[in-house]
Amino acid sequence: MSEAQPCSVAGEPARGLTVRVRESAASNRDIDLRVIVVPADSQAPLPDPIVPLVGGPGQGAADLAANLLPRFEPYHEQRDIVFVDQSGTGLSNGLRCASPIDAAELMGTPFDHAHLAACRDERARHADLTRYTTAVAARDYEAVLDHLGYREADFIGLSYGSRMGLEIARQLPLRVRTLTIEAIAPATFTWPSLGAPDADAALNTLIDDCAGDASCRQAFPRFRQDVDLAFTRVRQAPVMVTVRDSVSGATLPVRFGESDLAYATRGILYGNDSLSLPLWFRSAAEGDFSAFAQAYVNRARALDAQIALGVHFGVYCAEDVPFVNWAAAEKAADGTHLGRFLLDQYRRACEVWPRASIDLSLREPVQSSVPAQVMAGRRDPVTPSRTAEEAVRTLPRSALLIWPHGAHGTDGLVSPTCRVAIVREFLRTADPNALPLACASRDQPLPFRLR
Repeated sequence: MSEAQPCSVAGEPARGLTVRVRESAASNRDIDLRVIVVPADSQAPLPDPIVPLVGGPGQGAADLAANLLPRFEPYHEQRDIVFVDQSGTGLSNGLRCASPIDAAELMGTPFDHAHLAACRDERARHADLTRYTTAVAARDYEAVLDHLGYREADFIGLSYGSRMGLEIARQLPLRVRTLTIEAIAPATFTWPSLGAPDADAALNTLIDDCAGDASCRQAFPRFRQDVDLAFTRVRQAPVMVTVRDSVSGATLPVRFGESDLAYATRGILYGNDSLSLPLWFRSAAEGDFSAFAQAYVNRARALDAQIALGVHFGVYCAEDVPFVNWAAAEKAADGTHLGRFLLDQYRRACEVWPRASIDLSLREPVQSSVPAQVMAGRRDPVTPSRTAEEAVRTLPRSALLIWPHGAHGTDGLVSPTCRVAIVREFLRTADPNALPLACASRDQPLPFRLR
């Protein structure tokens, strides 16, 4: 343990410290978890802090505290915010792998398997790579709360953070005052079983939404045909596209093929950049793929900087990939834009990365009576609304909100007022039945980008 030291997060006064936890009995090694506490503005704060749980898997909340703080600022007046680098992420014995030097190496595969094997061997010198699973890491949050003197907390999780939040509710229900989760990746998710068809479904929903929007329909009457033509072009022959590497600053040509376009499109669909897709697909249909290639490189570099692959594969290779029905998954992927690309990438990566043995009960739906607010985006390409619908079946004190214009962790509205009002009221009352959900369909959606 370390004593708290003054620091700042995005200009806000904060305290930084570490909390020591045991990595595993087998390794006899301790991990110092990095923790940052941003105290409430109030002189008489409420006793339950907000604890953000982030995604990936492999992101660290303390590592991203400066980026995350504005999202939690509306609830900061009365509550401390506690950012924790989950074990294996950020500065908590982080298990990151080095990024490719050349941006051209990013194309064609998200994970270079020789590179991953070298990273595995290097990281295994300092970590028991089978320790970094959701169930093990969830227990660490009790140590953090104990050290800081909090009896219970308000956990807010996005994407993989939803799985962590659910597992905390399963293991530590008395420490959870409220649970707010969005873009739900439950223990039954079994990634990447439906990654390809889910990405296509999100794209088709966006195409339908454009057709239902007068301005978008008028500007892009051939959106669906443009998508088909763009994929036909790179299916026939990959193209060379010039991109700027955000890490090196260099401008260089990269080879851009069908799987690159599909993977780039899926990444763009995660957020509000999806509103540019009608414009970008029109350009691609005419032969210009620069927007897609640049988005691919930018996202790959951002993920490299944020994701600890040792946790990413520590989770997926133990909790999801071994339980994939490969025949059914391949059948579902065939005929999609991504095809078997994601299936092959994760299957091969998990042949490289050490796999933890997990208790099969941990793959059962989480049954918990903690008050829960569960949210999903209708256009989410990775955790579609059905996963949220599954989660609430075993959460009897929960409310479900599907953002009609939302994607993966975005509400799709011009103003954040609706989201803030919902979360603030839930934090105030801890009552999922008393939330102002109507604004989700009433407020103004973000417009499509027309030029």
